[in-house]
This record gives sequence, C-alpha cells and structure tokens, in this order.
Amino acid sequence: MRLLLLIALAGITAPEKKLDNRPVEMTAKGGLWVDLKKQTGIAKGDVVVRRDDVTVCCDRAEATFMKNEVQRVECTGNVVIVRPDGTRAHADKAVFEASTDTVTLTGKARVTSTAADLEGESIVYDIATDKLEVQGSKARFRYKPEAEAAEKGRPCPPPS
Repeated sequence: MRLLLLIALAGITAPEKKLDNRPVEMTAKGGLWVDLKKQTGIAKGDVVVRRDDVTVCCDRAEATFMKNEVQRVECTGNVVIVRPDGTRAHADKAVFEASTDTVTLTGKARVTSTAADLEGESIVYDIATDKLEVQGSKARFRYKPEAEAAEKGRPCPPPS
C-alpha cells in the first residue's frame, strides 16, 4: 500500500518544487486512513510528521493526491511547523496547494525565526520564490538581528 499521505504531510514546507524520496515518519494517536481509490488520506489526533527538513504537528491532517503527486494538504488545529534552522510557524490551519506551490497559514498565523517575527490574519508562503506575504488588518513584522525567537504555542519536537 502506498502511504502517500506521509510524504504529502512532510512536504508542506519543503523548499523543493517536487517532493522527493527522503524518509518520513508519522504518528497519529487517533489513527490514519488512506483511501487509494479516492486518492485521499486522513490522520487524526496529535499528528506529528517528521522529515529531515521539517516537522509538522497538528490535530488533524487531510491530503489529496493524484498518481504519485500531492495535490493538497490541509492541517488543522494547533498547527506548528518547525524547520531545522529554528524557524517556527503557528496557525489554526495550514494549507499546502501544489498547483500554486504555496502554504497558507490562517487563524492567528505567526512565523518566527531568530531574527524575525511575522504575524497576521493569514500568511502566504510562496515556496518557489521563498517569499512571505502577511495579510489582514493586524499584520505585523518585527526584525531584531540578534534576538531570540519567541517559543510560544504548542510544543513540537524538533527534527531528528
């Protein structure tokens, strides 16, 4: 059985245009369902996905794929995305769209690194160009070249 959901979830913030064959590990306390006929997958309950370049944590994840390519991944509930460089994203919802090569964070969206802190109603990350757009009436950006990033929100283990 091809568990493309695992690859799909791990690829949510991958800098590469196409997903690759790096090892992925996923745990979900509430279970994992993959429907190969409908080409969908669902993981529930304290979902944690690890790959060498990203860790994604959320309460629920849904993915759709076609053949061997991910079309869309939606993570909801206490979403935390952690990169090895310490960059962290927090949101109520994160959606990866393969057609536009973007990740959209909504609901108390925040991205922090050692030097920057972005916050808004939504944050759209264009993977191909490595650009972020903070949207909403309460959009904010802070830059502190030598400051430590704030570690707020759900704990999410760093990549191994």
